[in-house]
Amino acid sequence: MLRLFVPGAGAEGPRLRLTGTHLRHLRAHRVCPGERFLVFDDRGAEHEARLERLGGRLAEATILATHRPLRESPLDLVLAPALLKGAKMDLVIEKTIELGVRRVAPVVSRHAVGLGVRLERWRRIAVAAAEQCGRTSVPPVDAPLPLAELVRAPWPGLRLIAWEGERDVPLAALPARTDAVVILIGPEGGFAAEEVAAARAHGFRSVRLAPRVLRAETAAIAAAALCQHRWGDLSTAPAVR
Repeated sequence: MLRLFVPGAGAEGPRLRLTGTHLRHLRAHRVCPGERFLVFDDRGAEHEARLERLGGRLAEATILATHRPLRESPLDLVLAPALLKGAKMDLVIEKTIELGVRRVAPVVSRHAVGLGVRLERWRRIAVAAAEQCGRTSVPPVDAPLPLAELVRAPWPGLRLIAWEGERDVPLAALPARTDAVVILIGPEGGFAAEEVAAARAHGFRSVRLAPRVLRAETAAIAAAALCQHRWGDLSTAPAVR
């Protein structure tokens, strides 16, 4: 069933007026008047709606029922990936949002080669990923920050940097419980030694993800999955309907 992110849906009553991208989605999915689709808002609610009218520039719908499904991970997971080239960065944002990250905070690092910032595109990808996977919130995607600035921020919980030079500390060696994690993922060329040192100086612990060297985009997706499995809700809790 089609699912759309509509901030403020239901705030002023059961009527919805949909234009622009929402209208294009309704047309692309061939939703006809009388048919139902789902809408989620920016307050954690999901609404079942019925399309009433589909015009050239405007669609009108009625909210029939509202629910608050529990699909968000209890883990406040911030993924901080180094900038990657084009489609690789798109992939990281899409897949890690499907895996439940709460925020994506891109990093400018020394060996990063993907220095083109397409922030509005990344945010559109975040919306589309949240719509597709059934999330009830759309994680923010921050403007990229230099690594030295990002590591100085007052992050709560565990502060981690995935580094291929770490041989002794897997995620399994870290505390069994935490409510929040921020994890830095390097670019194709890896982190420079002084970047790892700067992160450690601000409370980040270096960890290894696998005994093999992973591509940067693979490492970002694997890190999100491993964190959600250890501390979040990935394959660790019964399904909530």
